[in-house]
Amino acid sequence: MHELINLWTKMLGTPPADEQFTLWGEMHAVEVIRQRILRTAAKNMSLGKTMDHGYKVRFASKVMLAQSERNASNAKNRGLRHEQMMGRVL
Repeated sequence: MHELINLWTKMLGTPPADEQFTLWGEMHAVEVIRQRILRTAAKNMSLGKTMDHGYKVRFASKVMLAQSERNASNAKNRGLRHEQMMGRVL
């Protein structure tokens, strides 16, 4: 988690409380957190670095949740396709 906090600090300034990172870590894969911190930084840049701290945290949480949901849906679909393919092979 220390690396993610450092990434946030480098890209977005003051990081959220450690508890926020703990919560994100319980809900999302490390790679999702990393990618969505970078997405938040890109959004902040596109807005001329005008996002306040609360907006950054809310936006990051939203895009992490959306990505984790996409990942879960994609994994489910891959599993179903695999089952269908195995059913055809047998």
